[in-house]
Amino acid sequence: MFQTFDSYAAGALIGANTYALNSNSGNGAAPAFGSSGNYASVLGGGSYTVNFGATSVFSFVLGSLDTYNTLVLHLQGAPDVTYNGGEIVGYPGLFDSGNQSIPQTNGVVSYNANGGPLIVGATFSSSANSMEFDNLARAVPEPATWALMILGFGVVGGMMRRRRTAVSYSAA
Repeated sequence: MFQTFDSYAAGALIGANTYALNSNSGNGAAPAFGSSGNYASVLGGGSYTVNFGATSVFSFVLGSLDTYNTLVLHLQGAPDVTYNGGEIVGYPGLFDSGNQSIPQTNGVVSYNANGGPLIVGATFSSSANSMEFDNLARAVPEPATWALMILGFGVVGGMMRRRRTAVSYSAA
């Protein structure tokens, strides 16, 4: 996770008409699953953009998905991809009722580049109150993964450099 909204004071303005909130109000509803503490709430006409290093996986916790919520994924060297309402969770026209308690409109949403252009940022926006989200995360290789990869390269390199010795036999 590279960004939660817990470091902001409740009610703090954190983007264009976007606030850090910590409870349900007329301006937002806390995501029902996978979130605690503060969350971001984009109010009508607002947006929140986050940029990060290129990654193949981006995820966040979504709260009460509505038809008027929009997510734009910014891609490296490719046009942006825009998702509206139910498209955000992979069900166009479904599960965008704003329900504050069912898993289809609340919970972790993940995007995987699947070998395509890498994801370098995202913009959350809403044309009416509100789009709620929290716990932004991206794939980052673990140090152990890097260590194993480097060790593997070393072993392969060592094997390639090893000289083969020729064995000859002589008959006596």
